[in-house]
Amino acid sequence: MSTYKLSAPLTLLNGKEITELNLDYDQLTLSDLRTANKIVSMIGDSTVGNIDNGTLSPRLDPNLRTAIAFVAAIKGTPGLRIDDVLKVSMVDALCLGEDCMSNYLFK
Repeated sequence: MSTYKLSAPLTLLNGKEITELNLDYDQLTLSDLRTANKIVSMIGDSTVGNIDNGTLSPRLDPNLRTAIAFVAAIKGTPGLRIDDVLKVSMVDALCLGEDCMSNYLFK
């Protein structure tokens, strides 16, 4: 499990404010890919005519990387829920995607 320090505090749906996420990549299972894909549909936007790196390999999809990192955070951070992803700052979302790439998908 690794810890990611948020650049901006995150207020959870239960009202608790947190300043870091515990990413538990070791607990991810195939069924968590379904949850990650739900997050992708919440944050992603497909445009006709654009080249989608995700069609080459899902590991290249930046939205999926961010979503997988957030699911790992849900596994490791008590009280964190899927809807909280929409409140993460943009810089944190991008950094979570990079963390997923470096520490999980391409390690």
